[in-house]
Order: sequence, then C-alpha cells, then structure tokens
Amino acid sequence: MPPATTLERVHLPGNAASLAAAGGEGPVYALCGRPDIGQRDAVDLGGGLLCAVDLDGALRWSREVVWGADLRVSPDGGIWFIDRRVLCEVGPDGTPGRRIEPDGALPEEMLGAFVILDDGFLVAWGSQPYRGVRVERLDGEGKRRWSTELPVPGLSYRGVVEMRIGDSQSMRPMRPWTPTSMLVEGREGLLVSGDRALATFLDYSSGIGLSHCLDVDTGEHLWTTPPMPTGDRAIAGPGSFYIGAQGYGAFEMSLYDRDGRVVLQWPSHGRPLVSSRGRTRVIELENVLPSRSRVRRLHRDASMTDGPVLPGYYTAGPVLSSDGRAAFFRDGRLQTVDPDLNVRTLHTAEGWEGTGRMLLLDGGLLAFTLTQDWKVGSRFFFARTDLAPIDTGVWPCGEGNLRGNPVR
Repeated sequence: MPPATTLERVHLPGNAASLAAAGGEGPVYALCGRPDIGQRDAVDLGGGLLCAVDLDGALRWSREVVWGADLRVSPDGGIWFIDRRVLCEVGPDGTPGRRIEPDGALPEEMLGAFVILDDGFLVAWGSQPYRGVRVERLDGEGKRRWSTELPVPGLSYRGVVEMRIGDSQSMRPMRPWTPTSMLVEGREGLLVSGDRALATFLDYSSGIGLSHCLDVDTGEHLWTTPPMPTGDRAIAGPGSFYIGAQGYGAFEMSLYDRDGRVVLQWPSHGRPLVSSRGRTRVIELENVLPSRSRVRRLHRDASMTDGPVLPGYYTAGPVLSSDGRAAFFRDGRLQTVDPDLNVRTLHTAEGWEGTGRMLLLDGGLLAFTLTQDWKVGSRFFFARTDLAPIDTGVWPCGEGNLRGNPVR
C-alpha cells in the first residue's frame, strides 16, 4: 500500500499567491499579500511579503516588497519579480539585490511580463489607454538590445455581437474595433522556446486577444495569430507552442510551428502537460457549469483520448511526475491521473478551491495554494505523496518549470 497522503497548511505572515523554487530541494518562495490589508488590496496599496519556506514547513525568512508579479528564480538563485516598471531581485538569503528599470517607457505603458535569459531579460509592455504594445530585450545590466513595436489590427471575433438597446432583431457580428487597452495576458504571457518568443496580449473589455511571435536574437516580428478569446498556452517543443482559445463558443487547442502554421488542432482547451516522451495531456477548463471538462490526451493525428468528466470548476495545478502521474486539486480533492487517464483521489478537503500552479518537490512533496473565500485570499499548503520527481519534459507544470521561468 502507498503511504497515506497528508495535507498540511503552512502558516505564512500573509496570503500566499505566486510560488516558485530554485529546485526540488527547496526552499519554496511565496509572494504574499500583507495580512493587514488582504491579498485583493495588496496590488493597489503596494504591500507584499516575499517568503522562503523550507520543505519541513519552517519559515526561513520573509521580506517586505512592493507587490509584484511573475515570481521567477534565475539559475544563480536570485528571485525576481515586477514592481510596476522595475525588475527587482531578492537574493536566496533574503537580502535585496539588483533593480533594473528599462529606459524610455511611455507614461501609459505597463510592464506586463518578463522572462530571464542566459544573458539578460525579455520583457513585454502593454498599454492603458492603448497606444501600442512591444517586446524588448535587455542585457544583464538592463541596457536595451532591441525593442519591437507589435501590430495590433482591428479586433474582431465571430462570437462577439452588437445590437441597438432594446432591439434584439438588430443583433449582428460586431465590426472590428480598436482596443481601449491592451495588456499582457496572464503568467504565460511571454514564452521562449529556442530562438522563438511568444507574447500574448488581451483586450480586457472584450476578452479578445492575440499572440505575436518574434525572433529572440534579432527582435524581428515573425507572425501573429488571428484575434481570438485567449486561453491557456505552453511550450510544445523547439520553436513551437500550444495556443488555446476558450469563450464566445471557442473551445480548442492549436499547435503552432515556428513559422506560424497551425499544424494540429483539437476540440479541447485547458492546462497542458508535455512529458519527456512528447505526450500531451490536458486538464480541461471551460466556462460551463455543470462541468463538462475532462482529462484528455491529445494525439499527433488530431484525435483525442477521453478521461472521465471532472466535477467542479477551479483547478490548482496540474504538475507531471516522472512516473507518468499528474497531480491537481479540483472540487475539494487532491487527485492524480495516470497515463491511461484513470483518476484517483489522494486527499479530500471540502470547501477549498485553487487556481494557481502546483510545484512537485523532492520526496513527492506538492506545494500549492487554496482558498475558502476569494475576498480573503489564498493559503499555502504542502501535500506529502508517493509521487516520483517532476518530469523532465518541455512543460511538466504551469510556467514550464519549478523556477517559474518559461524558457527552454
């Protein structure tokens, strides 16, 4: 019999949000909202805590920071995040590190995402009000190597309609519109695979966005997806990406090659996992209740293998272990799904929900955040399981690796 799975709440001096780790041995770094103002207000009020937690649950250190985004760990152990227009570093021992402020940003530009490269950074800028979007490459000192303005055509999508007030007969597809704002979409808003970078931007007023592909070395703009409801994205292989669309009737996952061709497409959408054997599983996400979402395997002939329907809506994880099992938390249950899509419940925690990423650390230890009240914020948990170490494929977890730095 495998050992019983335990779920342990780790007490932090704040409401946990973003998680990352330098490696499976820990510590886990958690970006938290200040406990006196709550997670929801932390962004506006500028308060946050960066905490380091050992794998036994002990708090190693905590440091006050301006609330940031995109918590990423560099190969040298530095912990990086965004403070408005500045890239900030905290050392592995909790001491303050470098601060890099890119030059030349316009007042309406917002630093929306970044990744760490071997010799510097790649950053993506949105704007509100909309004045354009761009991607910029910086060296290790923050000096610009290149900056590329990206085209944003008039947005449109077949499911977006307009009509005169009180006149349902006048309903028709909405004519192309210029966005009022265009911001970087989510924590996978910037991905790098080989010499290709994928930057995704979203018009939040409509939920319609698009992705741009650039040459990492030169900044040359190579191709753009059609406007679509944005969904989950992942690195699929050298220079290739999974790009999902969900909403307005769309429910699909497409595989784009390095030249922008859609080489495969499936009627499924969700959080992908790509194993070291190149096999892809998806924990589906659809804005429909009761749930119709499943675990599915996506095959290279555009067919799918269906797993069971997954009750609930929100999902924390998934993360893939090298023994072929993927773990996730959904509908108050910590679950695994094996390569044959058999789902097993490891632990039940009624009333808890989660949405963020999940880390698989040494000894089968899972780290993730859950909440019982979205207004209050998330709590940090460890689950001790018999899972093997994290898989070595190109996308074994959200953001591509334990460091939270989606670069391959």
